[in-house]
Amino acid sequence: MRGYVALLRLPGVLGVTASQLFARLPLGVLSLAVLLHVQTRSGSYALAGAVVACVSIGEAIAMPVTGRLAGRFGMARTLLTTAAVNAAATVALALAGPKTLLIPLGLVVGASIPPIMPVLRALYPQLVPPDALRALFALDTTAQELIWIIGPVIATLLASAVSTALPLLLCAVITVGGTGWLLANRPMRTLHVEPSASSFGRALNARAVILAMVASATLVASFMALEVGVVADYGPDQALAGVALAVSGVGSLVGGLVLGHRRLSVRGLVLVLTVVVVGTACSGLAPDRILQVIALFFAGFGFAPSMSTLYVAASRAVEAHAAPEVFGWLTTASLAGGASGTALAGVTNDAFGTAGSFAAATLLALVAAVSPVLATLRGPMPELSA
Repeated sequence: MRGYVALLRLPGVLGVTASQLFARLPLGVLSLAVLLHVQTRSGSYALAGAVVACVSIGEAIAMPVTGRLAGRFGMARTLLTTAAVNAAATVALALAGPKTLLIPLGLVVGASIPPIMPVLRALYPQLVPPDALRALFALDTTAQELIWIIGPVIATLLASAVSTALPLLLCAVITVGGTGWLLANRPMRTLHVEPSASSFGRALNARAVILAMVASATLVASFMALEVGVVADYGPDQALAGVALAVSGVGSLVGGLVLGHRRLSVRGLVLVLTVVVVGTACSGLAPDRILQVIALFFAGFGFAPSMSTLYVAASRAVEAHAAPEVFGWLTTASLAGGASGTALAGVTNDAFGTAGSFAAATLLALVAAVSPVLATLRGPMPELSA
């Protein structure tokens, strides 16, 4: 904890961290808010799910592109333009009448999500000294867990108490206001994203980037599959399922605070990911709810520190001008992993019951744990030990 306190005392770090976290809060609200709103308006879960999928597809396709554009056209111009388009599209989705507009609006909403995460993570080496970089990535990864804990609560409370359109309208306001707050911070007025000097996609040649994409995609896929398994296991007790999943998020928070700022070698990364594998497997095998909740805590414990290590490795593997695009690709990988994990868990749950979802989650976590070992077969990776 002392390391994080010292980090936040560095000039500008607290303001940037708080403002970017607020600006990204809609990411935790949007999917559930769109699902609830479209289903209520149309009466169709199929259409609602299709619109949510379009939001994710739009974001996954656009994020490496918009991250790269931040270097070409300027960070402020890119973030403000995408924020304005995103807010307008989100408001239009909230107020749209014809069902035929919902699919294209979902695509626009996803594609115009401001590339705050790739841009900020590309700028972190400029914001803090090299010896504080790992702690800053850990703080970022740990703090973003709050988005996924708070966001769904906001979406469900506002939708049930007032209107399903209100969470979407709130997302639009926060996106514009949060982006403006972020750019108003003094460091953001002096830092700049370097224009890319390489062809699109060339940064993917770095082994550390490929490792980060594979490991983060399978890790996110594992968590999403685990979520399906827990929801199916609790059945009608959806509130208790939410609490159980929140415990996994708390585990990630604790893991990030305890281990996120520490230097992890390949062996250390594999060990942390192994904790995720064991926790995930035990959550499906636990004989009672108490033991299952404990297992879920450990299933989440390794999430934040391992993601932090992967982000640091990816950052050090490429030149500064390629970093926004790289972190855009990492966002794409995580989104693809989440969608794949949910789909796989749904299929295995239908075929084998809840045990199928837990088995799928465990297998995906195992792939994430093995990936660092496979990545080093061709030689050591200094980015993981630097």
